[in-house]
Amino acid sequence: MADYKLILKRFAILAVTIFVLDWGIGAVLKHFFFTKKNGADYRTNHVINTVKADVLVFGSSKAVYHYDTKIIGDSLHLSVYNAGRDLSYIYYHYALLEAALKRYSPKLVVLDTRANEFQRFKNGEDRDRLNVLLPYYDSHPEIREVCLLRGPYERYKLLSKMYPYNSLILSELVELLPIARYKKDDSQNGYIAKHGQFKSGLQPYTVNDAVDTTAASYYKKFVELCKAKNIPLVVTYSPIYQNINAAANRNVQVVMQVCRDNNVPVLNYLRDTTFNNQAYFYDALHLNKQGSVIYSSMVGGKLKQFLTHK
Repeated sequence: MADYKLILKRFAILAVTIFVLDWGIGAVLKHFFFTKKNGADYRTNHVINTVKADVLVFGSSKAVYHYDTKIIGDSLHLSVYNAGRDLSYIYYHYALLEAALKRYSPKLVVLDTRANEFQRFKNGEDRDRLNVLLPYYDSHPEIREVCLLRGPYERYKLLSKMYPYNSLILSELVELLPIARYKKDDSQNGYIAKHGQFKSGLQPYTVNDAVDTTAASYYKKFVELCKAKNIPLVVTYSPIYQNINAAANRNVQVVMQVCRDNNVPVLNYLRDTTFNNQAYFYDALHLNKQGSVIYSSMVGGKLKQFLTHK
């Protein structure tokens, strides 16, 4: 009996120790995460909690490098913020839109779309990348649904205060260095210019035939949320230096149908002849600075007609 009580006592001490360490380390990581002054996490936090720009641009790395916020802002005479993020997918865009619209109503939303928007990733990469949203799980109920897409046990893992920062710990440690912590953000309201020129020839853009119906449903939810909030939305396909296959074309057609059903305009520059020039590209998927200046000028001029209130 004495041994039984001793085991229970030791177990209780261990449980309390783990609990205290989890909450303590979690609190420290949370502090450093939410006081960042630069980088992708800082920009995500800005979109979720503070941005008030007239125009919001959503998308993956193509959005980050293709939409020069100054050029588009000068064209529209409005403030513009580029909410794109490398290796992000429609779930991420939808969560950020939900959070931003909870605070205010922009005058225009632009959603840059990939030709493989609904590709099914066998390794679950598109949902794994939602780890960048986990720090907001407790404070932003509107994005919990998206966070839980990572897996069936996610809600239980998120009982831990350390867990939301597990995959971000290395970057948090780097942020402890003064030279990194107080460095000014290297973007221009979310836009980052790529410098360099693509040297290879035209390549194939291959998408598998499987369509992820969940991704397609969240794309539709993104469109319908803008519609419900009476916020003008423009869907765009920015240029790539690749030839897309039939499966990619089917992805594009699914997007076109969703947009037709909701009266959303689409600007398709995916293979626009203006950009049949390697000099405009950093790599096969991304425009360089020269290309983004040309593209942003073109898009900025087109977006004017979709503003319903100024």
